[in-house]
Amino acid sequence: MALRLLLPLATILLILPSAQGQCGGAKTCSECIRVSPDCRWCEDKELAVEYERCNSRNDFTVTSCKTWADPKKEVDSKNEPFNDRVQVRPSSLDIKMRPGDDHTQTITVKAAKNYPLDLYYLMDFSYSMNDDLEQLKTSTARIAESLKNVSTNFALGFGTFVDKPIAPYASTEDNKLDEPCAGCSPVHSFNHVMDITSGNNAQTELTQKLNALNISSNIDNPEGGMDALVQATVCKDIGWRTDSRRVIFYASDAIFHMAGDGALAGIVTPNSGTCGLSNGKYTRSLEEDYPSIGQINSVLIKNKVIPIFAVPRKMNNLYTDLSNQLSQLSQVGSLDDKSETVADIIRKQLNSIVSWTQLNPQAPPNVKVSIVPKCSNGQELAGNGCKGVNVGDEVVFDVKFRVDECISSDSDNTYSFDIDVPGIATIPVKISLICQCECSTDKSDIQINPDTCHGRGDLICGSCQCKDNTYGSHCQCDQTTATNVTRCTDPDSGRVCNGGNNGMCICGQCECIPPTKKEYKRWGKYCECSNFDCPRNSEYAICSNNGYCNCGTCECNKTVGGAPQEVKFTGIDCGCPISNETCRSQDSDVLCSGNGECVCGECNCKKDYYGKHCDICQECGPLDCSKYPECVKCVYLEEGDWRKCGCNVSTVLSADERVDTSKLGRHKQCTSIDDPTNDGCSIIYYLHYEDKGISQQPNLISIHIDREPDCPSAPNIIAIVAGVIGGIVGVGVLLLIIWKIITGIVDKREYEKFLEERSKAKWNSEISPIYSDPITEYKNPLYKGASGNTFPAGSSPSPDSGLYSDSPMVSNDYVYSDPDLELDCGGVVIKFDPINGAGVVIKNEGAEAERAI
Repeated sequence: MALRLLLPLATILLILPSAQGQCGGAKTCSECIRVSPDCRWCEDKELAVEYERCNSRNDFTVTSCKTWADPKKEVDSKNEPFNDRVQVRPSSLDIKMRPGDDHTQTITVKAAKNYPLDLYYLMDFSYSMNDDLEQLKTSTARIAESLKNVSTNFALGFGTFVDKPIAPYASTEDNKLDEPCAGCSPVHSFNHVMDITSGNNAQTELTQKLNALNISSNIDNPEGGMDALVQATVCKDIGWRTDSRRVIFYASDAIFHMAGDGALAGIVTPNSGTCGLSNGKYTRSLEEDYPSIGQINSVLIKNKVIPIFAVPRKMNNLYTDLSNQLSQLSQVGSLDDKSETVADIIRKQLNSIVSWTQLNPQAPPNVKVSIVPKCSNGQELAGNGCKGVNVGDEVVFDVKFRVDECISSDSDNTYSFDIDVPGIATIPVKISLICQCECSTDKSDIQINPDTCHGRGDLICGSCQCKDNTYGSHCQCDQTTATNVTRCTDPDSGRVCNGGNNGMCICGQCECIPPTKKEYKRWGKYCECSNFDCPRNSEYAICSNNGYCNCGTCECNKTVGGAPQEVKFTGIDCGCPISNETCRSQDSDVLCSGNGECVCGECNCKKDYYGKHCDICQECGPLDCSKYPECVKCVYLEEGDWRKCGCNVSTVLSADERVDTSKLGRHKQCTSIDDPTNDGCSIIYYLHYEDKGISQQPNLISIHIDREPDCPSAPNIIAIVAGVIGGIVGVGVLLLIIWKIITGIVDKREYEKFLEERSKAKWNSEISPIYSDPITEYKNPLYKGASGNTFPAGSSPSPDSGLYSDSPMVSNDYVYSDPDLELDCGGVVIKFDPINGAGVVIKNEGAEAERAI
């Protein structure tokens, strides 16, 4: 009985992927419509297959649903006929669409003739511009005429700038700020001199204003023109007209200060980008830093102002870089030494602006806007617009809008921004994303805990939104029941429904989650099978797009859709064709042109060959250098006609020393020919060729020869001699170092050996054989021992003198070598002289005190 119940359910699970496609898996209507613009939600309370609620509107297999929630795109555009004021259609856009959807809107721009033109002349008033000022005073008529050539409805204003009136930009000593030079006007950051004035009065008033002005001066090279540019753009005091093309003509001969430079004067507060004029003077110059390029670009866009920079040619690169950072139609003109060219610059740059029509979307990051200009009638494509547009021509743009996702279903998913048409108009755009279904926001359609949802969920848009750990199409399943998970667990892998991304366990059965791509399918009792999880080729194509993916295995005998087909491919990814026809070229029936081996439908080429069919050889055929030596030698030596030299193609000797290979195109260099007129030199020539035919074989066009041979340079004798000497000295020094190291090692070892032997030495306690006793013994052969006898020094006593051994007083032997020796001879004390042996009696108790012996 249980098996009979499971079989129908298994059948339903197998067909789920085909019915759901990329829209499957969504649990609510709001989730469904956010998956894809093609997804729709079934609002019926009873549906045979619950997962079919979110389905593609292009899938007609679901026939049981009667009511679909499928919000459609809505576009509201304001279109007015073109006239002198309306130059853009539509003038506004209001789009409601689904996330991931896109809307392409056609926008047409038609520049009106004599459209109001406001030009504000912003001039550098530093002293180096004195000559330009004097010339400008006489050029106002020509400037007005230049404006009339663009539009008769023109207006003109004027302002000046120098720099911040503080050191180190301007001198602050001796009242230099008020009069930096003789007869000069005070240093100022920006002075608004003349309001935007229309009609013939503009020229007259400008001339009067200029005649009343004096030049000023500062001390550093950069000027404070960016402060003035921002103020002239944002301040209403300038007098910009509401519907006009606004242009600022910026004239200077120096570089400019940017954000961060104010720190040199202790000004660190960032520029606010707001108007700071009071009585025509910029009052926050000493309070705020210079503006950044980003701020300048922002205020220009917001106020629809186009800058023209007129600077000397040496400054063109700097100001061109600045112009490229600005999204408006910024222009750069060259200001010559004479200011008469100012009128020409104005006319030329204004004509360039009028003839360039483009769109600049100011969209937030989440909104993708792509613009395709449709230039015609000789117009030139330039960025997001067209150049060369004549007044009255229509320029058409296809603008595509797209927002990929909602921030959240509860947030305000509305985006408002402008598309700027520089110098012409601004198109406000509003995009509102449809992130919720009406049935989910209308409380009258929502049922709270009805019986249909077993009292454990709300019925919203026909589907039960379950609560309290319950799930299922009617909240009939309890997530806390362990047996449900056990039945969904694959015994082989141990995973529930093959992982949480592949399926969900619903009341003990796996319901496979449909893949995001419509053509993909997932099935199986445990959602273990799919038609996309198979081997892929190098291009990441499933089964190489040559077979059917069936539960992880490529079946090459079936089509991608699973229909039977003749087997044409083999391999685990069906990537190897059975036929070798892909290895044959149209020009040859030989596999791989005979220069390679056909493996798995592709040619493995031999060395020096390449190409799909190994039919291209770089080093053979017409590019074989060994074919042309005789031809080249003949032309080189004779400088004659290549035809007379037997050459097959045009062979030319270069007029210069070397051939300019940059002009040859594809070429090959050959250097194998020896110059017979110069020993050791070679002739270099180049084979100029092109690839022709389907096989792209090289085709020789011409041969070009270097006029000067390639000769090895003469040896440098000085360098050789110096090298030899240096080598000898180096080797000698190296040998000395090696000898010193070796002797040091040997001496160290000998010293250590000596220390070791000394520590082991044992000295003999007997008298040393070389010891010499300091005492010397002498014998007096004449001494008899008689007292009172005297004899001369150096003579010996006679035997009869009584000084020998028969004397009862002393012995015959006396030692007198010691200078301190004293002998006691029976009361007579004698002291001997060790040199001459003489003895002197120094004490005699029985005779005289002293007597010579």
